[in-house]
Amino acid sequence: MRNVEILAPVGKMSMLYAGLSAGACSFYLALDDFGARAYAKNFSLENIEEVIDYVHLFDKKVFITINTLIKDEEIDKAIFYIEKLFEYGADAILIQDIGLYSLVKDINENAKHKLEFHASTQMAIKDYDGALTAKNFGFDRVVVARETEIDEIEKICKLDIDTEVFVHGSLCVSFSGECLMSSYLGKRSANRGRCAGICRKKYQLINDGKVLGEDYYLSMKDLSTIDFTDNLIKAGVDSLKIEGRMKTDEYVYNTVKNYRQKLEKNSYGKDQLRDISNRSYTNGFIFGQKSSYLALENENKHRKIGEVYEKNGKRFFKSNSNLIKESILQVTTEKNRKLPLTLTEDLKKNQELELKDFPDAKLNSNIYLLSSKILKENLDQGLNSYKNLPLDIKFEAQIGQKPKITLKYKDTKISYEGENLVEEGKNISLNKDDIKENLTKLGNTIYKANEVEINIDPNIFLRKKDINSMRRKAIESLNEKRLSIYKNKPVKIEKRKLKDKKNYKREKNIELLSNDIDISLLKDFDNIYLRKYDKKFDGLNIFYIMDADKKYDLDFISFLKEKNFKGVVFNNYKDFVLKDELLKNGFEIRIGRYLNVFNSYAFDFYSNFSSMISSSVENSFENINKNSRIYPTEILAYGPIEIMNMRHCPFSAIKKCGLVGCESCKFSDSKIKDEDGNVFDIKRRDGLSRIYSNESANIDLKKIEKSVSLLYLVRDDEDLKNIRKNKINNLGYDRGVI
Repeated sequence: MRNVEILAPVGKMSMLYAGLSAGACSFYLALDDFGARAYAKNFSLENIEEVIDYVHLFDKKVFITINTLIKDEEIDKAIFYIEKLFEYGADAILIQDIGLYSLVKDINENAKHKLEFHASTQMAIKDYDGALTAKNFGFDRVVVARETEIDEIEKICKLDIDTEVFVHGSLCVSFSGECLMSSYLGKRSANRGRCAGICRKKYQLINDGKVLGEDYYLSMKDLSTIDFTDNLIKAGVDSLKIEGRMKTDEYVYNTVKNYRQKLEKNSYGKDQLRDISNRSYTNGFIFGQKSSYLALENENKHRKIGEVYEKNGKRFFKSNSNLIKESILQVTTEKNRKLPLTLTEDLKKNQELELKDFPDAKLNSNIYLLSSKILKENLDQGLNSYKNLPLDIKFEAQIGQKPKITLKYKDTKISYEGENLVEEGKNISLNKDDIKENLTKLGNTIYKANEVEINIDPNIFLRKKDINSMRRKAIESLNEKRLSIYKNKPVKIEKRKLKDKKNYKREKNIELLSNDIDISLLKDFDNIYLRKYDKKFDGLNIFYIMDADKKYDLDFISFLKEKNFKGVVFNNYKDFVLKDELLKNGFEIRIGRYLNVFNSYAFDFYSNFSSMISSSVENSFENINKNSRIYPTEILAYGPIEIMNMRHCPFSAIKKCGLVGCESCKFSDSKIKDEDGNVFDIKRRDGLSRIYSNESANIDLKKIEKSVSLLYLVRDDEDLKNIRKNKINNLGYDRGVI
């Protein structure tokens, strides 16, 4: 079977030890800044070289996540981090921000050890064309969106770019990089690593003014594709990625260990994987699961261990599994209270246990396993055995000469001489067994003695402390030599000069969510952005909004010509495969807000071929104004915010439709309401659900300079008529997101 990487999450040092002991190939982790899991413990620039070295000594790889949007004032710091990580020998950087990437992508010109760049899942690369764009940009690997189906992944794998796929762990309900829910409600941006997990709350489903249900309709079960690893390998996937930098050491160990066993032995501990998660599992959209993928309130979050029955007036259950002392179970009483039961002794499969402390245990109720002590035991066993790299040792000592120790690990070999000459023993001497005992004391290292060869003169005398010192210094020398292949000379990245200031005339543009608009209301707008052509717009300056989830080919350019479109709006990296053809045929390219343009270098990157650049709605007035003096800049000035984009439909949880029949579904235009009373519009089109803010943004135009173009997003004629009538709502533009 082809070798495939198991990529493990690391949020703290103990998780790294767990992953190493379980057999992970590579590890991804973050520094204190710029990681998409800002609330993990993470690492610092002061200790990261030590971490990288430790991983490399096990012949593994370490990837650093700098996969957030970067503010202008953070660019220098992010570049400095990457310079140091290059010097320290990191194997890859996961990156989201195209502005930052454009500055650092050429760092390897004189590298001894290449620093790869991986396109983060935050870039929302969902298909072959998106992966092709990443390849053309110079990325070495693409982390595919979790929603991408296996057939599309197989196409991506045919490209000359590594393919990394999430196979296990928590799932976002929205496409990564396209969720604004957290920043909209709390100014904590998921694109900045500070997601507040708002999708894990309860929501009401509302249609035609009626509440149809209240549950965790946006909360996904955890992903588990372990039964489909053969499909992934056959497709050509290079890396199996396990989510979980916020999880436990036990989670990392047991998850990695089971995926390792599945790859090597085609078997795994199903109960262990089930017990490590507080949610049940889904195969995910990757393998076509279109129903039963939500972690609803009545879902069994834990594994059933037995069922309560009565015998001789007492309550018992029979365990369906082997359990060990200190495991915690859950018992339901006749009053439906959920109470914990900690085992005071091991419990064998099919063994009966009397519920002595629970005489009111509810008959026929299920006993669940809340916490399995076996998972901790598995971890402890692994941690006690993983430091066992085979080390060959040769020791030579001749009287009158300096003793010499030679160490060899794989192809790396070093020799180290002691400081003092070997003396002839007078009253005491050392034999081979004495020396071997000292040489093989490797307990505080990552090595285990393999072949040991000792060549000494008879009747020699050496101090044991000198032998121990030689062993320690020789191992230090060996490690230094092994690590030297990863180290690069310090490098200084020079930021390119931004373009000169230029005077731009403000445009007033409109984006239509529906073509059911009175055309007479559009006369004051310079350009119309459409999702679908309608001949009633003929004669106007119309731009086609390229959908992030539709495929386009050269026939699309013929369509644009035929319908007299002025240009297109890019909203996903897949659109870039048509960039040259569009420009060659005289079409304008505009950059949509879903490409998350957040800093000056992103504006600068896109300005080379685009006529207008829409700023991220998570940006600040200050930054937007600054960039509008140099680049053609557009701001969403009015309209509902598209805050979530997802394959899932919340109403499918009550319809049980399997996401079929959406075109005629009466719930395709509905609302949802969160626990705090916030109401959102939800629209289902083309196999996707999009959640919009119920309240329209309506920015204070006094806050922006005349060089900033305005974009109005409207649903219907009422939206158009209410422009400037609605109260001022600046979103987060006043200060930007955290």
